Amino acid sequence: MKRQEFINNPAMLLKEKESIENINEMAIKDIEGFITQEEEKYHSQVRELVEDFLSYNKKIILLCGPTSAGKTTTSKIIMDRLKQFGYNSLSVSLDNFLVPLYERKVLKDGALDYDSFSTIDTELFNSFIKDLIRYKKAEMPIYNFVKNRPEDEKQKVEIEDNTILIVEGLHALNPDLFNSKEIQSLAYKIYIAPNVDFYLSDKLVLNASTLRLMRRGLRDYYKRGATIEQTLKTWNHTVESENLYIKPYKTTVDYIINSTHKYELLLYAKYLKPLLVATEDNSQIYPLMKTLDACEQINKILVPEDSMLWEFLVK
Repeated sequence: MKRQEFINNPAMLLKEKESIENINEMAIKDIEGFITQEEEKYHSQVRELVEDFLSYNKKIILLCGPTSAGKTTTSKIIMDRLKQFGYNSLSVSLDNFLVPLYERKVLKDGALDYDSFSTIDTELFNSFIKDLIRYKKAEMPIYNFVKNRPEDEKQKVEIEDNTILIVEGLHALNPDLFNSKEIQSLAYKIYIAPNVDFYLSDKLVLNASTLRLMRRGLRDYYKRGATIEQTLKTWNHTVESENLYIKPYKTTVDYIINSTHKYELLLYAKYLKPLLVATEDNSQIYPLMKTLDACEQINKILVPEDSMLWEFLVK
């Protein structure tokens, strides 16, 4: 959705409503057609935003969204699309510009600050971006999450005149990220998140935020070695951080991507539900279980190779 569209019609920002009864009916009637339809909705948004970006004289794409929104895969698909138009691209994660853990401030509850804007070394980030734009080369820091500090050695990167920088991170939309208005003017901003609430018998049973919790539960379990209990334990804090540091800037962007694939619930009914069943007694899982119990199940073999959903599934 282009900026002008939701500025002219703010109602477009409201969450779409979908019934699980309808999803089940589509699964039984024509699951392959249903999947194709949902995949096309997502990919058509990426095609449109790239064309919109290229209509401006900009060199930077800022990609932001809450956890498990689909940022990583979307960034790769944008890069592939840009290549079709003859542009190179370089992905830059703001995570690599985090300050060392020992330099973080202590919060009121005694915990270290993991999420605020002050965790970004903006001076280092801006120096890196300016070097890339002016000299076409720079040294990018690499943050080590095991040691909780940047590596001693940096990665040398070089770009060409036709290279587009894709900056991804929690604070990518913060207006204070760039200390140069000239460079800030080169940025095209994208917000991505699911934007569909799911109903059963006309009752809301799964909102867009909880859909991301399902995605994250699968991703953390299969790709990051975390248990469902660990994901659930940190979820409320994660959402609080998103509300503070991402959502205030949502309507300032140039393009909004709805990353919902309505058929994904059918996958989670098959692959997430067994993990929830094996989880220790936890009140957070009951609403998830009830929703997934109401869904038909499908095999991941039906998911296309280029689907964003592989960010949360394992092949």
